[in-house]
Amino acid sequence: MQAGRLDEAISPLKRAAQDPALAAEAHFTLGADYFESKKYLQAIQELEGLTESAHAEEVLYMIEESNRRLGRVDQAKAAFHQLITRYPDSAWLHYLMGNAYEDQQQFDQAIAEYEAALKKDPDIPNGNFAIGYIYWRQQDTENARRWLQKETQKGCHSLANFYLGELARGERDLAQAESYYRRALMCDPSNGEAHLRLGIVLAEEKRITEAISQLKQAIRLQPDSSSAHYHLAEIYSHLGRNAEAQVEYRRVRQIQAAKDNGISLTGANSK
Repeated sequence: MQAGRLDEAISPLKRAAQDPALAAEAHFTLGADYFESKKYLQAIQELEGLTESAHAEEVLYMIEESNRRLGRVDQAKAAFHQLITRYPDSAWLHYLMGNAYEDQQQFDQAIAEYEAALKKDPDIPNGNFAIGYIYWRQQDTENARRWLQKETQKGCHSLANFYLGELARGERDLAQAESYYRRALMCDPSNGEAHLRLGIVLAEEKRITEAISQLKQAIRLQPDSSSAHYHLAEIYSHLGRNAEAQVEYRRVRQIQAAKDNGISLTGANSK
């Protein structure tokens, strides 16, 4: 399932889950889709009965990560204990250890674990991306590009294409950057950052109508993005649409002021 298509998949998968012959695969696919969409409680609910299934290693990984991200420490530890006890050389255990090292900023160890995961299972989702993203963070352009391209060769991957777009934009290859951002959006139309960066690139290419459309999409998806409002304000200002520009500049100031005071405009405290 492509990212951003979860809502379309839910109904047919739930129907399939009513068929005993299809139930296990349907629950697994639903759980994986919820996990990728960061709906961790729903993921756990779909996956918790599958720890003895053919997908047990991946199931335990997703249950551990879902519980960890929900702050359910004991449940996360229990799933991790099962994974390390039953599958001590699992690709998913190596991937999980890569996550842990990455969270601790121990990037060499993280890369080693991700590479071990890929050696065990070359098709493990996001394995190449995880390595490419670390190299991108370290500004190691060539290694980042190599690993991110490996991920895109396996299938439609919005974030891998997005960061390839970032590399191209940094090198001032605007046509290549545009191509990657559009691929990112083909994989996941809800990628607000890709809409934002595409809008910026289109503005630099003087394709103003298209740029405005992309920036408005970014704002629709991420209304608290001060960058999207700012770039839209700049375009309006250059077009002489001063009233519209002032509305966007005012929104930028409101967002920044709220952040400075530890307030999220979507309702959560940021401190």
